[in-house]
Amino acid sequence: MGAGTTDVGSALGAKLRAVLDELALDLHGRVVLTEAATGPYVVTALLAALAGAEVYAYARDTAYGTATQAIDATRAAGEGLAAARDITYLQELTPDVVARADVITNSGQLRPLDESLLRHAKDSLVIPLMFEAWEWREGDLDLDYARSRGMTVGATNERHPAVDVFGYLGDMALRQVLDSGTTPYRNRFVLLTNNDFGPYIARVLGTVGAGLAVVAPDDQRGAYAGLPGVDWVGGFPEVRLPAEYRDAEAVVFTAYPFDRTWIGKDGPVDVAALAAALTHPRVLRYAGDVDVRALEAHGVGYFPREVPSGHMGVLPSAVGLDPVIRLQAGGLKAAEAMLTGEHLHAGVPVVELL
Repeated sequence: MGAGTTDVGSALGAKLRAVLDELALDLHGRVVLTEAATGPYVVTALLAALAGAEVYAYARDTAYGTATQAIDATRAAGEGLAAARDITYLQELTPDVVARADVITNSGQLRPLDESLLRHAKDSLVIPLMFEAWEWREGDLDLDYARSRGMTVGATNERHPAVDVFGYLGDMALRQVLDSGTTPYRNRFVLLTNNDFGPYIARVLGTVGAGLAVVAPDDQRGAYAGLPGVDWVGGFPEVRLPAEYRDAEAVVFTAYPFDRTWIGKDGPVDVAALAAALTHPRVLRYAGDVDVRALEAHGVGYFPREVPSGHMGVLPSAVGLDPVIRLQAGGLKAAEAMLTGEHLHAGVPVVELL
């Protein structure tokens, strides 16, 4: 179960330990290759170390900071945690380090996990994805090569009660609303969605604003039944709104696959119809690609201005450390499950193999 209670010398340490205990995460005797990072993602290496693993944390220069800044940030976050002192920091990935790893995390500093990296790894390697299987992105990992070597790749059950990352999706939507320059109070919103994020977003936005109209596939109606403040519209991808929602403050948009262009001239969601349905049309880009030129041509505002294709417009880190700690710990629990073959924790699967 990692280092003892003497490691908990800070608020961060207490949070890390609480989640590790909840998941009963044990990586003793394992070698984990992960990232050093800036911001909330500093916790990944710390969690692995506290769970007993021998940890290598790699960093390179990125848009989020230099390799040195990432290493310094991770090291600083681990001050006071005895296990974190033994993390080995790297700015170069050598074949011998890759060959030692039992686990390589699908972390931003390490991606893409392609043949050029994985060819040095052992056949028994496990690769945990810090997201659910349906969110799979081909650019992250050469899955065919990993399978050809007998490596095990598994996605994290983010809805496991001890992980519960989906519980933060509504907070993330609320954060995006506020960051866009508006407020839920006394305002109505539209949720345009086709995926599993929708009900979790609706549970929060439906209670903090003046009303939330849900445009989702008709077969998903049951997931929204009884949610306070929610008006079911259905019919996704068509947007047919009740008259009281014509002045809605914004459309919160999330659709999967994330790298498909959903709103545009030739997209499933007719941009002209969307513009006509609202007095002041504006799209909050939670997840799913949109054609910004088409939006601009039809007078539809959007936020954020820049979202990389296939990525979310708001991240768990936007609402603090807690969801990131739970997500990364859940991913490491998925790694443990693949290593041991015990895929259940508290009777619920923690990993889905790809």
